[in-house]
Amino acid sequence: MANRVFLHPKAAAALRAAKHPHFDYQVKSVGSTTNFNVYSATSLGAQGQQVGQAVLQRCEADAQTLSGYFNVPAQHCNIIIAPLSQNQDGSGGAYHHTCIDADLYCDVQFNPQVSTDMTNALVIAEEVEVFQAVQNRGWNCGASNGEGLSRVLAEALYPGVLDAYSTAAAWLDTGNRPDWISNNNATDTDDASNGCSVLFLNWLNTSLNFGWDKICQAAGATLADTYNQLTGKNTAYQDFRATVDNMFPLGTASGVTTDNPFAAAHMAKPHAGRKTAGR
Repeated sequence: MANRVFLHPKAAAALRAAKHPHFDYQVKSVGSTTNFNVYSATSLGAQGQQVGQAVLQRCEADAQTLSGYFNVPAQHCNIIIAPLSQNQDGSGGAYHHTCIDADLYCDVQFNPQVSTDMTNALVIAEEVEVFQAVQNRGWNCGASNGEGLSRVLAEALYPGVLDAYSTAAAWLDTGNRPDWISNNNATDTDDASNGCSVLFLNWLNTSLNFGWDKICQAAGATLADTYNQLTGKNTAYQDFRATVDNMFPLGTASGVTTDNPFAAAHMAKPHAGRKTAGR
């Protein structure tokens, strides 16, 4: 069974095609780069090839960005563009079979119009998890800290593209906002713990000005461990809750529709400069 590690909150059941001897789908090659082989499911026809060409043009540069974030070499991956959503609308997410598995299956968006950035963003979400496994310092693709990081880095490289996948409100609008900072939820499919993770990581980056390279390299068993490495403090959940509860009072619907509500608050502050590569 696939370890589907990037799910739309309302994902439809994925379509499955006849299996390739190696891949999960019958595929046609789109092309290759230094670190990537790109394929499209044959059932996607010319539009799949179009999306594949867009992936080919971005995958190496995106991989080098991630390599810098994690301080590990770019990894060789197979990207398989596949029909994972019932209506080919990008809602089917992406998956690979294990955290280290470099065969990355990513959905397409043909409807209501073709969006090549949708597939590129999903590639990042899966590729990040391969980098996590290679780094092997605490990010866990099958748990809430690793899933959160895969989501925020996809958003960082492709802003706004994956807003429909946002899970922040699922945690903000729970009754007690449970502590998935000091604790790591051992699943990557729980919206509330994923929502807590993406909020916390975006808070570190947007509000506290830690670059993604610093965050990725401060890997630990929990997000509280990451915070401790970055700040020297042991009050991650308390400090985070103080900010979040002030912005979004407990018991009131947050109205949040993205995973980084701190960005709007940050932009509203005059003279609020921020660093992009650490403190």
